[in-house]
Amino acid sequence: MDFSIRAATLDDCKDIRRMMSELAEHEEVADQVTITEKDLEQDGFSKTPFFHAIIAEVPEQYKTRDGHTKIGFSMYCYSYSSWKGRTVYMEDLYVMPEFRGKGIGNALMSKIAQ
Repeated sequence: MDFSIRAATLDDCKDIRRMMSELAEHEEVADQVTITEKDLEQDGFSKTPFFHAIIAEVPEQYKTRDGHTKIGFSMYCYSYSSWKGRTVYMEDLYVMPEFRGKGIGNALMSKIAQ
């Protein structure tokens, strides 16, 4: 399967929010998601972002029945451990069900590890 991993942009917030909802539904905690697309825009794409995100995207020929080409994401933030130094905390990792088992989740994790 042809796919790419890239840094998320402000224009991706709608799809990130959609996939966050899908992940929460899968984990049966959809009622706990209160963050909005606007929150994501402010918190992730301001001068001093609170989080970073990456997007897994497929070419148009592989888009979903609903027309989505953005089929996975991961959200992470940097932290610092007084014992170990710099760390990265991965908050979410999600790949749409029909695209699982194709190495996309591994690629998202590898990108963050870089």
